[in-house]
Amino acid sequence: MRALPLLVLLLPVLIGGDGLGAAGARPAAQTTKTALTRLLGAELDQFPARTSIYVKHLKTGEEATVRADDSFNSQSVIKVPIMVRAFQLAEAGKLQLDERVTLGRADLRDGTGVFQYADLGLAPTVRDLIQQMIITSDNTATDQITTKVGGVDALNGWLAQAGYRMRMLNRGDEYRRKLLARLDPRLAAITAEETTGLHYALSNNPVFELYRPLFTGERASWVDVVRSPANRLTHAANQRKLMVEDRNYWLGDISAREIGRMLEGIERDTAASPASCATMRLFLRRQLAGSRRLPHFVDVPVAHKTGDSANIANDVGILYARSGPIVIAVMATGITGSYGDAEDRIGRIAKLVVDHFDGPTPGGASEAAQLPTRKRVIQPPGYKPTPSPLSPGILVGETLYLSGSTGGDPVTGQLVKGGFEPEMRQIMANVQTVLAAADMTLTDVVSVTAYLADMSDFARFNEIYKEFFSATPLPTRSTVAVKGLARDARLELTMTAVRAR
Repeated sequence: MRALPLLVLLLPVLIGGDGLGAAGARPAAQTTKTALTRLLGAELDQFPARTSIYVKHLKTGEEATVRADDSFNSQSVIKVPIMVRAFQLAEAGKLQLDERVTLGRADLRDGTGVFQYADLGLAPTVRDLIQQMIITSDNTATDQITTKVGGVDALNGWLAQAGYRMRMLNRGDEYRRKLLARLDPRLAAITAEETTGLHYALSNNPVFELYRPLFTGERASWVDVVRSPANRLTHAANQRKLMVEDRNYWLGDISAREIGRMLEGIERDTAASPASCATMRLFLRRQLAGSRRLPHFVDVPVAHKTGDSANIANDVGILYARSGPIVIAVMATGITGSYGDAEDRIGRIAKLVVDHFDGPTPGGASEAAQLPTRKRVIQPPGYKPTPSPLSPGILVGETLYLSGSTGGDPVTGQLVKGGFEPEMRQIMANVQTVLAAADMTLTDVVSVTAYLADMSDFARFNEIYKEFFSATPLPTRSTVAVKGLARDARLELTMTAVRAR
């Protein structure tokens, strides 16, 4: 997932075979070292990760590749082929885009996406699910659409038949379950629903309360296992290591060249019908994640899909340069140092590519070098703060300043009921949502200020606080007694976070 070679697409995807999208022969790797290839190679040499890249200007045919055929953990980039296959099946009458799918607790998946926070019984259309799978990388939607296209084996069968050298290796809940099983062998056979519930427990997400009835009797001890401070550290370390080094924990096996070929098909209207390809491009242009990657420094429209984890940052898409559309796929896995810096490097690579074909834009590289220190609003998808005029967070360089948070539901904007403890747990969930949107976690928090409307809550505040902040060094903290808070809340927290380098 980290390193991306530069590869060029030589042939568009052809519609053939069963009429559902067979591809032409895979193009031979280009060996000529163009000026752009040399520039990109020099950039990737400075990247704190294993990387690869593939670039192709679709109007001129010029290509540049660096390690473009190397395999990487796709993470959510695999959602692009899932989308393509879904539209192909819809055209063949085997999938109804207007069909409504009712989502119950067993259907929800943790991680990215908005459906996990909706009321049970929500019934989005298949089209809605595909769109959210792309624009918010919704894991609930992804699991539903993977099932609709026939499952992992059927998807891989189509990819092979169509000539693509990439495949899906696990559903999201499958590799998550494998990671949990490393903490306790009993967890190797748990259901997808139990896997989701335990991940909510591990992250102290209030959504866990929906799953608590699953964990009674012996199963109650499973919650203790994943919430153990030592196991939390072990789990995080396993994620960073295994999702990079062991394909058993990969979501998909992909190369920059192969996903680039598919993106070319989407742009040239050969991956599916012109109408379907237009819709897919629209979804990719509506992307809400990865604003610090391919789109960060360019002043042209970008249609793209990210894929990431704690130390993986992939971004693949189409840059709509003035000179014509450019397919680009950048993979970076095993990132060391600052994750934000790695994202900025992907953004600089995109600018370098656009400038190569369009000519430098005003400000050039020196301007791009200053952009990371400019202010960027952090607004999580689906996050509805209070009506007050504020931003949930402002990122300046590596520092994130969070607005004060009370226990409001991020979807409804209403204060949760039940008093101090539900409010505090909702606050912590809200804070983690904003942090995640800036690719940070609670371990990046360096300062906390707490405002308590009733100091008799102070002891309970400390007890709950320790559940979330246990790793050293602990953030600095100030506690202030106040006469009142907005909406009669009992607690408000404000925080500052800094990415560790």
